[in-house]
Amino acid sequence: MDGVALHAQAVSAMDEFRFADAADLCRRAIEALCADGGPDQPDVANVLTLLGAAEDELGRHDVAEQHHRRSLAVLAAVPGSGGDLTRLLVQARLGLAGSLRRQGRYGEAEAAYLPALAVAEEAPEYGELDLVPIWNELGILFKFAGRFDEAERWYGRAVDVLAGALGPDDPQLAAIYHNLAGLAHSRGRPVEAEPYARRSLRLQRAAHPEDHPAVIADEAHLGAILEAAGKLAEAEPLLRHAVAYFTERYGPGHYEVAVNLHNLAAVRAGQGAMAEAEELYLRALAGKRDSLGADHPEVGLTLHNLAALAADRGDLAGALTLATEARRILTAAVDPGHPARTAAEASVAALTGVRTS
Repeated sequence: MDGVALHAQAVSAMDEFRFADAADLCRRAIEALCADGGPDQPDVANVLTLLGAAEDELGRHDVAEQHHRRSLAVLAAVPGSGGDLTRLLVQARLGLAGSLRRQGRYGEAEAAYLPALAVAEEAPEYGELDLVPIWNELGILFKFAGRFDEAERWYGRAVDVLAGALGPDDPQLAAIYHNLAGLAHSRGRPVEAEPYARRSLRLQRAAHPEDHPAVIADEAHLGAILEAAGKLAEAEPLLRHAVAYFTERYGPGHYEVAVNLHNLAAVRAGQGAMAEAEELYLRALAGKRDSLGADHPEVGLTLHNLAALAADRGDLAGALTLATEARRILTAAVDPGHPARTAAEASVAALTGVRTS
């Protein structure tokens, strides 16, 4: 089968959330394209960008980054500009930016996103609807970096354009509502987050079967928000289902498993099941370190929650060690004033004061 046909199959596999299949098809497509026309053609760059996206979804971000950078290198050597070449260049830059963002390298990600947006805004090939995915990606980046007002502005632009062009119930709005829920959650506003999460879930259920990964992910997201709102009984089954579903689909070390283990642990801690909560947090910590790296800010979040558990059972020395490591990671990764960083700093101060008093 030729490379173009294999690439088309890979696109279909990505759309169906079959990321391992997509990566395999991309590798075969690249091999076929290189054999036919050499490694330095735009079609190879296009497939490399898709391969990087598949590897990112599989949690292999270091490998994904290499594919995105190779795609950009191929495109930099192609003569000419405009048309399809502009679109390929923008997508390659966005792919690299997303990979860097997933690795917690927020400053580098911003430096990749903004030139991609500038090129797209100037290109006649791009209309407002084409810019929406870029605005959404910038919102995600700034939310994780703790720059919440900037995130809200980008999400707001995306919602206004999508809803205006497609109507308020178009399935494409689900991702933006999901992210607006996440933004409110990160700001510590679960009451504001819950309606967005439920609206996103409603749109996903209208567009997909009940066992579709997008539906399960939105159920899990709602579960995390319900936990923050103190609705633990409603949150628990959603999160347990998500852990089981993503473990079966992607394996126990995948990021989706780790993040839902973390949220389930928070539920169980809130229900007083401290031993189970600690075991779940430790599994989440191992999964996050494996999929994201030891210094990713999400590792810091789980370390901080483990510190709180240690403090609750009277292990103040252990709690201080965990909270100090969480503070170190978060200080390096997110802006001052980020709620997670502020909480870790406060925990270290409080635990230090207890030990020295």
